[in-house]
Amino acid sequence: MTKKTSLADIAKSLGVSKTLVSLVVNNKADAHGINAETQRKVREKIEELNYHPNVLARGFRIGKTNTIGLIVSDISNRFYSRIARNIEDYAWNKGYSVVICSTDELIDKEKEQIRLLRDRKIDGLIVSSSQENASFFNKLVDADLPHVLIDRTFDGMKSANVSVDNFGGARMAARHLITQGIKKIAMISITPEHISTISDRVKGFESALAEAGITIPEEWHIKAPFDKIEQAIKEKLQKFYQSGQMPEAIFALNNNLTSTCLQYLRKLSVKVPDEIALIGFDDVLYFGFTQPSISAIEQPIDRISEKAFELLLKQMDKESIPLHERSVYLPVDIIIRESSVKPAVTAG
Repeated sequence: MTKKTSLADIAKSLGVSKTLVSLVVNNKADAHGINAETQRKVREKIEELNYHPNVLARGFRIGKTNTIGLIVSDISNRFYSRIARNIEDYAWNKGYSVVICSTDELIDKEKEQIRLLRDRKIDGLIVSSSQENASFFNKLVDADLPHVLIDRTFDGMKSANVSVDNFGGARMAARHLITQGIKKIAMISITPEHISTISDRVKGFESALAEAGITIPEEWHIKAPFDKIEQAIKEKLQKFYQSGQMPEAIFALNNNLTSTCLQYLRKLSVKVPDEIALIGFDDVLYFGFTQPSISAIEQPIDRISEKAFELLLKQMDKESIPLHERSVYLPVDIIIRESSVKPAVTAG
C-alpha cells in the first residue's frame, strides 16, 4: 500500500521545517513573515507529492471542521431534499460542507446519528427531529452545541427553531373543501403521531370541520405507518371502494401521502375531482402538472432553509441571539388547483 504523504515528507524534501509547511497549508504564512517565493515552492511540492490534509485530525486540533450536519426523517421526501439543496448552497458559500442523514422517524437512530456527528467534531446541526419531547435537545443547548430545529418543534424547548403555521394551513384546507359543499371527508395522516407537524395539522383540520358541524368518522382517518405508507393507503382505499362508502374528499398531511393517494385512486378508476376531491399539505413542483393538478398547502421552503442556516451560523460564530429571535414562525399559503374543485352541476 502506498504511504500517504505527510507534512514531514514535504518539509524534508524542501529542507525546511514542518512548522513552516504547516503555516503555508493553513494560510498563515503571511502573518508569520514567510516570503512569497518560499510559499510558492511549498505549494508546488504539495501538488507534486499529492498531499491531502487530514481534515478530521485538523478539526480535533483546532476545534473546527467547517462541517455541519443535516438530519431529516427521509431525504427522498421532496420537502427535505429541497431544504437540503438550499442548506448545501448556503453552507458552501460560507466555507462549510454538509453531512446529510435520514432517521426513518426512528428516535434511537436519530440520537445515534447525532452522537456520530458530534464525535466527528461537526460545527453545528440542523435537525428535523422525531423525538417525543425537548429534553434531548435542551441538553445540547446546555452543552453549547450549535443547532437549529426545523419543521418539528417541542413545548419547553431551548433550541433555536424554524417552523410554519401547520395548524392554520390545515384549517385553510378544511375551509376550502367546505366551500365546495363537501361534508363527507377523510384524512390521511402518518405515524408517529406525536410529531408536532402531524398533530398540529390534524388539530387544525378537525377544528375547522367542527366549526361547520362536520366530524371525521374514525374509520375515515387513515393513519399510515412511516414505513408502510403505500400498503396502508392501498388497503384503506380499496376498503372504501368495495364498501361503496367513499368519502367526498380526502385531505393528505404531506406530499408523499398525497402522491400515493392519487396513485391508488387512479388504479381504482376513481375520478378526481368528479368522484372525490383531493388536497394535500406541502406543495411540490409536479403537483402543478399532474392530471388533474393537485391542490396543496404551500410551505415557504426557501425561507425555512435561509432562516435555519442564518440561526446556525450565528451560533457557530458565537453571536448572541436575542430570545425573541430564536423562534421563527412562518406563514403558509393555499394553492387551489383542479383536484379539490368540484365540477359545477348543470341544470338538466
